Parts: sequence; structure tokens; C-alpha cells
Amino acid sequence: MQDLPYEIEQKRINGTVIVQIKGRMESGPLDRITQTILDEMVGDDRRHLILDFSELRYISSLGIRMILDVKMNLQKRNKEMALVGVTSSILQVFHLLGLSSAFHFFSDREEALKSFEGTSGS
Repeated sequence: MQDLPYEIEQKRINGTVIVQIKGRMESGPLDRITQTILDEMVGDDRRHLILDFSELRYISSLGIRMILDVKMNLQKRNKEMALVGVTSSILQVFHLLGLSSAFHFFSDREEALKSFEGTSGS
């Protein structure tokens, strides 16, 4: 099996799934990330997703497309997503692609969790 340029760690806090992606989202089977995230979000008790990019060093446009696909899939199921720990260089990629307003960005997990508190009943 080939070494992947990224690692994925996930955990749950109540109805929120937190997925941390470390390394580089640029090549390899990025669909593996998509499937891991969507598998974690199955179930009515899993209403929110936090993608933690605090240890992500690089993301390609293909990686951002994958994140957008996850967001659209979750929206169809009335689930919310937030991005945390996004570095300025990665945020710039979102801006250049015209997608920065399509996502909710927070500085850390706690801030994102607080933003979901008012929406957990919906």
C-alpha cells in the first residue's frame, strides 16, 4: 500500500463529528477522505461536522473540490459543516477559487462547537 500524503483522525463530541486532516491534500485517493467523512456522518444523531485543518500544510484545488462535495452532500441532509484552523495560505486558495463565502471558518474547535449550539435543535 502506498504512503498517503495525508492522515485522517476522527472523533465525536455529542452530535458533532470532528475530522482532522494532517499533511497535504493534493494527490492520491482523496475520495478516501470523502468516504471516511460521509461514513462518519451517517445517522440522525450526527448533525454537525468540523473539519480541522490546523495541521494541514497544503490543499490543492482538487482537495477543495472534495471539501465542497462533502458540504453539498451534508446540506442535502440538513447537516452543518465548519472549517477550523485554516492557515492564511490555505484560506487564500479558497479566496482565489471564489469559495471563501461558501464555508464557515472558525479559529478553533471550541468556537465552531459554540456556533452549533444554537442550531442543534434544527
